[in-house]
Amino acid sequence: MLAAATDGKHGNVVPNFKRNEKNRQLMNKFSLSILLIFIINISYGQECQIPNLLDKEIIEASNNEKFVEEDFYRINNLLFEYQAKDSLKNLNKCSSYFKNIEKLFNSETTEKRVLAYRLIGVANDSTFNNELINRINSNESSLLKTWSTTALMANNCGKASDDLFVLFSSFPKGLPVDILINMYIKYDTNAVKKTCWKFIDSDNKSQQILAIQCLANFEKDEKLQAKLIEFLNSWDNNSKGWVISSISMQKMENLKPILEKYSEVENLKDVIIRALENSPTKTDNKFAKQLQKKKN
Repeated sequence: MLAAATDGKHGNVVPNFKRNEKNRQLMNKFSLSILLIFIINISYGQECQIPNLLDKEIIEASNNEKFVEEDFYRINNLLFEYQAKDSLKNLNKCSSYFKNIEKLFNSETTEKRVLAYRLIGVANDSTFNNELINRINSNESSLLKTWSTTALMANNCGKASDDLFVLFSSFPKGLPVDILINMYIKYDTNAVKKTCWKFIDSDNKSQQILAIQCLANFEKDEKLQAKLIEFLNSWDNNSKGWVISSISMQKMENLKPILEKYSEVENLKDVIIRALENSPTKTDNKFAKQLQKKKN
């Protein structure tokens, strides 16, 4: 005879075999969950292709309470070496990465956070993008901002374009701005163009200069070229060099009538000659030779 139990709610009799069936269902679900976790871990491990030394370094960095800048640079050199050999495929699939990256990212130790930013960029891990944007707008050090901005660009995070532009145009001390701007131009063309046009008429001259310099790197643009002529006529001589440099990058033509009147301004002579040399117009090229000869 089957034992029975009462249902605590209504006093109904619930046979034990029904309770046992429920337990079996729960156990099956639990077992399935464990199996899925096991399978995921196996698949992650199989896709992980990073060298064992780096795998070990990431784990040790996460657990090292005395992790210092020297440790970061040692691992960073490894990353450069392995990147050159294309040995960092699927870094974000490695257990050493996904089990430690959040701990490193939120560490109070500056050097661990720098390592996290570097690894995130290598792994193209976009899950940290929003917080990285917050951090480039914070008071973190130039070393941290160097690698947080690099990570955002490596992740092709278009929504970070405005924030990156504002940071780079402020030329903060210690930040390798020239290198970062070269990366910025290449990382998301549409986002960068949109940002530059947004800031091209800014009240901040540094933002205007960065805007025209970035845009000049892209394809020839009649709208931009018209803007450059406008700035050439309105900016002071100390800033005109940036305009003429952008004119040169755009390989604008028929420049002699436009630039001749500035050819005696000492700080503009070299950049004017370059612009004339880059022009597809023969009279410009000839004028460049005349100015060069006169200068010598």
